[in-house]
Amino acid sequence: MLVSQFTQVLISRGEYICRFGETGSDMFFIFAGIVDVLLPAENTINTFPLALTTPGNQVSVQRRGSHRVGPTTNDITSKNPLQKPGIQYSKVNELKDGDYFGENGLFTNGIRNACVQAQTSCILYKLSRESMELVFARYPAWKEKVFRIASIHREKYRLLQKIREEQRRGLATSLGLVLSRADLMNERAEQLKEEMDRTHTTRKYGMWTSMVLPPLVTLLITALVKPFSMVLRNLICGVPAQSPFHIFWLRFMVFCTVYIAIITPYQLAIDSMDRLTIYITILHFITLICEVAFIVDLWFSGHVLESNATLELYGQRIRSVYKKDRITYDFIAAIPFYGLLAAFNCSSRLKLLRCIKLLNVAGYLDELSRAKVASELTRFGHIWLLFLLVMYWGACAYLSVAMEIGFGTEWESWLPSKTLEISDPQSPSSSQLTRRLLRGFFFAITVFIKKARNIAPDIASAYAFQIAISFIGLLTMSFVIGELTSLFISRSSLEIGFRKNHIAVTTYLERARVSDKINSRTRAYMSTLWASHAGVNYDKVLADMPREIRSKCILHASKIPLNWFIMKVITPIGGVANTDMEVFTVSLAEHLHFEAYSLNEEVITEGTIVRAMYFVTKGFLYMKSSSLLDQPIGLRDGSYFGERGLLGCTISAYTVRTVRACDIFSLNSKAFAHVLEKHEFSRLAIDICNNTYKALKRKCLANCTKTEMEEYWGAALLDTIHDFHIRNISPPTPGGEGSAEETKRQPSKRDERYFNVGSPNTVSDEETPAISAIFECLNTSQSCFEAFAPLLYIILPNNPLDASVGFNQTLTL
Repeated sequence: MLVSQFTQVLISRGEYICRFGETGSDMFFIFAGIVDVLLPAENTINTFPLALTTPGNQVSVQRRGSHRVGPTTNDITSKNPLQKPGIQYSKVNELKDGDYFGENGLFTNGIRNACVQAQTSCILYKLSRESMELVFARYPAWKEKVFRIASIHREKYRLLQKIREEQRRGLATSLGLVLSRADLMNERAEQLKEEMDRTHTTRKYGMWTSMVLPPLVTLLITALVKPFSMVLRNLICGVPAQSPFHIFWLRFMVFCTVYIAIITPYQLAIDSMDRLTIYITILHFITLICEVAFIVDLWFSGHVLESNATLELYGQRIRSVYKKDRITYDFIAAIPFYGLLAAFNCSSRLKLLRCIKLLNVAGYLDELSRAKVASELTRFGHIWLLFLLVMYWGACAYLSVAMEIGFGTEWESWLPSKTLEISDPQSPSSSQLTRRLLRGFFFAITVFIKKARNIAPDIASAYAFQIAISFIGLLTMSFVIGELTSLFISRSSLEIGFRKNHIAVTTYLERARVSDKINSRTRAYMSTLWASHAGVNYDKVLADMPREIRSKCILHASKIPLNWFIMKVITPIGGVANTDMEVFTVSLAEHLHFEAYSLNEEVITEGTIVRAMYFVTKGFLYMKSSSLLDQPIGLRDGSYFGERGLLGCTISAYTVRTVRACDIFSLNSKAFAHVLEKHEFSRLAIDICNNTYKALKRKCLANCTKTEMEEYWGAALLDTIHDFHIRNISPPTPGGEGSAEETKRQPSKRDERYFNVGSPNTVSDEETPAISAIFECLNTSQSCFEAFAPLLYIILPNNPLDASVGFNQTLTL
């Protein structure tokens, strides 16, 4: 019953689960992932003793703070430490899958005594106090037992902390953990000397290189030596898992493994390749590179760098898995047994030991597709690659047996004909080699697929080989059929679920007796949903994701239209750093919602209130207007629309209809206003637009043309920016009671700054750098209007250049 009360929680990397000083009554069990237990640096420092050196070179230990475990009275009464600027945290513990935390909040009314942050993406199970009380109410005897055990554990923990503290204090007293000032100065001086020597050597080498080496040698070093040194450094020092070089090395090892698995049986069964030709020399050179790569791979695979991201991706330690599962096969494949034993006239079949690395090729293929969503087609290709390799080995094994037993006298026999026997290995004909390979594949098809003529052998040893290879072929074919079946089942499961919903919708429409138009639109939407998205509701899938992962997915899908919108509306204002722009873009992506439209559907209808704007990622639409446009305007991938009057609750003057099926991300007006209020530079831009609108509203501009309105808007915007800048650089008010009273008389809410025309606006400390940058970028009335015009069209309910209707309403933003 207790387990049934658990609630699954998905936590993304870097997210806080518990915060120091907050109240909470939930207990968490870690199913997968790693979390860090953090404490404020000042709290951890106060917990440990401090060893000080006295003038007599004696070490005295002084306590820094209380010996109590957990937050002190000051911690409880102070603000949340996570809100304090510049606070430092130190990691005191690490919890993995199978651990739990938060039990103090479950059994007591205390506050959290540490921060718990997800080091990787985690799957947690949460147990609330209400759920625990439900279980206690049903099992009162178990309740007493649990509380008794919890009390014992708390007492044990308190005693253990006390013992550790005493041991730490004694260790500090006996060893003197604090270095003297002279030791610190000497260590710093040695570091400075080493750094100066290294800098001097580097300068001497740089002068010699620039004065002595000719430009051709320098170019050669740049083109060859530097890339080679970088590759060598990566191989020796190791690289992080799933890094670009690691992916390249995995692909290279797949090529080397498959190449050795093909060329070695070919040499043993078809062509020994003992002659000296250009083609054979190239193949031998590639073989040598692959053999060296096998040796290097032993070192490289054992020194792959691990991190939190790799642990989250793999779920376990990479090195331990490699040493447990793959290192044996790599070690056998790396040892050149045939080359070492060639002096003893050993059999050339020892070369087959290099092919044992083929057992690891499935692991390489899995690692290549681990960091991406592998499609069914990729998995299908991997299965067929391995299946063809096994068939090729069966063909080579058949030819090797024929070379041992002897060739047959005719084609219609189990053994190949004598015409396929190579009499002169130094000059075999290409037609003879081709027919020999095809004869081997004919046998392999007979054994594995069972769809060719099966001729009975004449020799007992041939019978034994036939039985063994047929059994291997049966197992291989069964494995391939099972893997392909699972792929088709995973593919068809989506279709089955969608078809069930389709039948349910169709049955409901027939029972409800809706109009033919709604019926046809519904059927068209269902058909489009299957044809475009295989029946998957992506908005629901995105809603179930953690916030950070969802934002990154939406940002990746809507990157082109969203960046185009930012470049057209926000970037011209100026005064925005690249990092702030990226944060603003991510904030917009957090509020986007996916919508799919079928053919001939209206996204926006003329005459309705504008409630959202849209970003097109796939499809084609056209925009028409009965009053503003003579011909429709086409909208395709990367476009956006619906921004006119979005924040002014205006009436749409356009109708936007789909020409073909479209994928669109929508942003409603409330979410957009929230994002604008969230960031300093956008909030400042809104302030400038509002103050400019109020200034122009007090003037009589009813009979102005569009050109004159542009000039009025530009001049008013320039004056507003100038006023903001003047207030920013004006000297501060002297301190004292007078300034305090003036501060109290200022509006406490930001909305009063917006809508109270009589009160002057002030620039906050966060907006100060932005207004200075805007003042430097926009120094003319024309540039001001061009920069703020896109934002004005979004904020104002009407056209800002139409003087007859532009100032008849009050802004509601």
